[in-house]
Formats: sequence, structure tokens, C-alpha cells
Amino acid sequence: MSTTPPIHAALVLGSDSFRLLVGTVEDGALRPLDSFHAPLRLAAALDAQGCLSPEAMDSAFDCLRTIRARLSDHALAAVRVVATSTLRMARNSHLFLPAAQQLLGHPVHVLTGEQEAVLTYLGVADGTAHESAAHESDTRTLVLGIGGGSTQLALGTGRHVQKVASLGLGTSRLALTFFSGGRIDAVSFAAAIASTRAKLGDETPAFGPGRRDRACGASGTIHTLARLLADNDLAGPITRARLESLAARALGQGGGGAPLAGLGHLRLRDVTAALAILLGLMEELEIEELEVPKTGLRAGVLAELRHGRAALAA
Repeated sequence: MSTTPPIHAALVLGSDSFRLLVGTVEDGALRPLDSFHAPLRLAAALDAQGCLSPEAMDSAFDCLRTIRARLSDHALAAVRVVATSTLRMARNSHLFLPAAQQLLGHPVHVLTGEQEAVLTYLGVADGTAHESAAHESDTRTLVLGIGGGSTQLALGTGRHVQKVASLGLGTSRLALTFFSGGRIDAVSFAAAIASTRAKLGDETPAFGPGRRDRACGASGTIHTLARLLADNDLAGPITRARLESLAARALGQGGGGAPLAGLGHLRLRDVTAALAILLGLMEELEIEELEVPKTGLRAGVLAELRHGRAALAA
């Protein structure tokens, strides 16, 4: 007698966006059933005192009402809601989180940077384990995640995480520091890359070329850069040369030149900051080519639910 596999939902309240993934497992692989993405940019809504503005919180609450309605469309066995960097840092998160939990009907777990790195790694490991036999269980994999408020690194083999790091380095922070007031030029861009490399500091040897066999980029920011590369006739694996070409076009737009193709609702300063962070990481860690798997933090949260891992333990 066959049984219907359970349906799980993972909701990430991120610094740049809220992202929902609903899925089940069939033949050992995750099958997505529903997804939702709302670009709220909470990190950019922090004021000088480190508080979320009332307007930002109201927009987030409206989004959570939409998400709760979406969750009700599925017969869910379990739901996990996690929050990342901005809700770790916001001085008034104690006001936001209880209201968010009440609107959703589920607790919100605020991840540490290290927990976020672990779950992102597990999402990649779970996904690539089923996508290709080329990545054996002893392949040392480095996973990078760039968000609006922080950057995570995780190194491991198979589903075993060996080393993680969380850096106070995000696109919103970097954009405000180096590209505020519409200043997007080569000098500011070079300074942003140098700042990124400096932030890695003592972490560099633990994640360098001798420690890994492959490198993956698993975050919405990196997926966006991969799409922009393709939209601007730079399709292919993410390399420093391709990123530098895209950056040259972004700087050209900043100086009054032709706009990037595919920019849409994205802000040029945020894209330029993301390029600076990724280039800085790839230069400092000597990454020649970055894979971009489809899975990441949300899939890792679902993996934690399925496998009962203690990644969210305090």
C-alpha cells in the first residue's frame, strides 16, 4: 500500500527578500510544489539607529499575510520559518518577530550566521547528490552565500559540514558604504573589492584552493548575477573575467552610459556591490570558476526537516 510523501514548507525571511519553498521528496529527490519571492530589502530599511522603519515592517506584514494564505493551499506535514542577518541585527526585532509569528501561525527561528551557512551547504549537498554522479561523497565542496546583510562560507564533503564562517558583509551594507549618493565609479568599486578581501582576513587559508575541489554559489544574489551575465551576453560558468566584464558595464551605466540588460527593478548600486563582493571573494580565495546549483538555504531548511538534523540548535 503506497503512502503519499509528506509535504514540507520552508520560509526564509531574508535581508533582501522573503522566499518560500514548498516541496516533497520523490525517489530521493526534492520535488518543488510551490515557491514565492518578495523583494522587500529589509537590510536597506534599517535606520541610523539600526531599527526597521514602521513602513518596512508594515510591508513585511502584508507579505506575511499573503504567504500564510499560500501555505493554507497545501496539506503541510511541517513548516519551518527562519530569519537571517537583518532580523539578527535589527534593534527592534523584538517587536517584529512576535507579530510575524502571529501572522504566520508558526514560530520564527532567527539563525546565527553559522547556522545559515550550514543550512545553505546542506541544501546544495542534498540537491547535487541527486543531480550528478560526478560529485562523489569525498569531493570537498565550498559553498558561498551572499545576502543583503551578511556573507556565509561553508566547506564540507557529502552532507558533512567541516568548516563555516559568517562575515558581516552584505550587499546593502557595501552599497551604502561605497556607492551612496549615486557615486558608482572605478575608484569606489576597487575600494569595495579591497574591503571584501580584508573582511575575509584570517579565514582565507581555511577555504583556499588547497582545501576544496569545487566551489558553488548558492544565494539569490549569486543567482541574480548569473542571470545578469546571461542577459548581457556573458553566459557560461561564473568566472572572474565574466564578472569583470559585467562590472565594467555597470560602471559604464553609473557614468551615464548604456544600462545593463535585465536590470529591471534591481538597483544598480546593489548589483555593483554584489559584483564587488563576489569578485573579492573569488580573488581572495583564488576561485577560478563558480558553479551555481539550483538549491540553497530554503532547500537546506527542508533537508533539516526531513532528516531531523540539529542545524538549528542553539
